[in-house]
Amino acid sequence: MTEERRYKVNFIYDVHDHALKFPLQAEVECNGDGSYIVTNIRLRSEKEGSLLPPVQLKKINGVWIFADNGKESNLSKSIGREIDEHQIKKHEQ
Repeated sequence: MTEERRYKVNFIYDVHDHALKFPLQAEVECNGDGSYIVTNIRLRSEKEGSLLPPVQLKKINGVWIFADNGKESNLSKSIGREIDEHQIKKHEQ
């Protein structure tokens, strides 16, 4: 995979209305069809050991959702926001 299609993102996972937050990191890969596979979701301080299974996200009408169930969550919003930021930075270069 090329560097542009696969990259790491850092994000804060807000579990419950700002009451519990985790600094996480994940690897993101663009499928080329507008969806993204997010793998190796782990604490930023850890080098190995995924906390969550891989997820597939896509953006529909400006909302980041899980591709399998069409639902939005704090996790999909947090990762999606970082994907958007990555895309903005990439286009600015």
